[in-house]
Amino acid sequence: MAGDGESAQASAARPDQQADQRAAQRFTLLLLTAKLVAPVGEFLCILRDLSATGLKARLFHALPDVADWQLELGSGARHSLEPVWQADGYAGFRFGDAPVDPHRLMDEDAGPFPKRHIRLRLKLPVMLWADGAARAGRLCDVSQLGAQVEADPPLALRQLVRVEAPGLPLRHARVLWRRGTAHGLVFHHAFRLDELAVLAARLQGDGLAAASGPIHWRINQ
Repeated sequence: MAGDGESAQASAARPDQQADQRAAQRFTLLLLTAKLVAPVGEFLCILRDLSATGLKARLFHALPDVADWQLELGSGARHSLEPVWQADGYAGFRFGDAPVDPHRLMDEDAGPFPKRHIRLRLKLPVMLWADGAARAGRLCDVSQLGAQVEADPPLALRQLVRVEAPGLPLRHARVLWRRGTAHGLVFHHAFRLDELAVLAARLQGDGLAAASGPIHWRINQ
């Protein structure tokens, strides 16, 4: 839904600067799930405010203090980001490739992949139980609804699997597809968005999900 045109970089500007920035039209998004990609990991968020020059994201945990970020949508479309501020469960970013087309960014079919649930790339050893026998495998990525794992010898299509790993809640799944040693699993019980966000943050960095107090990014103006 279009806002009232009240800001230039309104989505990304620090709260104390928003009143001085009035050029870019802002769009208020009720719910658009995305992920923030950094060299240290991938983190789920919900986009709330969006303009041609920046965005504001709802967070589920504190983000690491790094300078190199990208936004990735469910379609696979990516945009480079410059961090501006982080406080009270939100973060503001400027687009590194600004200006962007907000309408195209919000179009979840405008990307290299069909619209799909956000997948987080996690490299984690797992134990896969099938037909009463266990085999070692590796988690490659995970979404709310399923995961991709590597397993050799391969699992059978539609085979029931129990997935176990340190720090990962037990999940029962079924093999949906297979390509060589790569397998796509669909969970019997999906993760909640906030549950997966906090879990992934914890698996990617000790103490990240439970960081005490907000981190306030500072950049050169």
